[in-house]
Amino acid sequence: MFDIDGKVVMITGAAGGIGFAIAQKFAGLGAKLTLVGHSDGLKEQVEKHIKTPKFKPLVMKAELTDEGDIDRIVNDTERTWGRIDVLINCAGVNIRKKMDEYTSEEWDWILNVNLKAVFFLSNKVASVMKNQSYGRIINISSIQGVICWFGTGEFALAPYCASKSALISLTKSFALNLAPFNITVNAICPGVVDGKWAKSLKDDPATYNDIISKTPLRRIAKNSDLVGPALFFASEASSFITGQALLVDGGWTIQ
Repeated sequence: MFDIDGKVVMITGAAGGIGFAIAQKFAGLGAKLTLVGHSDGLKEQVEKHIKTPKFKPLVMKAELTDEGDIDRIVNDTERTWGRIDVLINCAGVNIRKKMDEYTSEEWDWILNVNLKAVFFLSNKVASVMKNQSYGRIINISSIQGVICWFGTGEFALAPYCASKSALISLTKSFALNLAPFNITVNAICPGVVDGKWAKSLKDDPATYNDIISKTPLRRIAKNSDLVGPALFFASEASSFITGQALLVDGGWTIQ
């Protein structure tokens, strides 16, 4: 039921904590991976930390806000593997600032990476999946798409919240449009996840304690906490689930 052996899986934001944790596990389960990042270090990261996979991952650098790059990575993936079974839209960005400090350029950057790029990449991949009459699209959203948190008043997350909320709605829209082609589309919404984006939050005792006080499980997420949900949505275990947003937040949003 959770078998992904031989499945072709494209992961964006693959150099990040969540994306790379998913890549490592999926490689061990026999997936054929296309790993996409915007930095030059992803290939070295894969060679160092993904040992003896059944299939050598295809690693590509791309700017997902560039539609030419989107065409290239999808075409190269189909040319290499012959199909695309799963797309995991994991790339995302955030800036924490006071509400009135955001610039127009920062707003556009966050919305373009977190939302616009997902729309155009998913459309391009869906054209491949339609020909197969099969596909799984998984969007990494956030609990900030459901609730809004502002770190005891120290910052705002307005563009990020807007993008992640819209991503949940986009997930539902894609799910409706692609259901006739046996393509499911779901979102995963984590709370605060340990890693470079969370470092400044952990370094601030007041902010970190606020996070923990809001989380019944009394910890922030590990990257590995997102692997199981991704496997669930990528596999036949979730074959009758589409258009859903799964909250992986340690209980934050139940209060």
